[in-house]
Amino acid sequence: MVEQISIFTLNGLSEDPLLTKIEQLQVGEHIMIQNYMVERTNKFYEIQNDEVHECFHTTQECCNYIDNKDY
Repeated sequence: MVEQISIFTLNGLSEDPLLTKIEQLQVGEHIMIQNYMVERTNKFYEIQNDEVHECFHTTQECCNYIDNKDY
């Protein structure tokens, strides 16, 4: 089985524009990524739309969720 490798795996996570956008959020700010609103709260990164409301502790978890829903 062939496994797909992300270009950011090769170049490093610091080059990932999605991760960078999420990391730059301040508490109380939100951005739209695809059809998700991503908001930074005091404790979590929240992802929500009409069908989903998920919370994550780290930017990487948040980014992974969005990346996996992209397919």
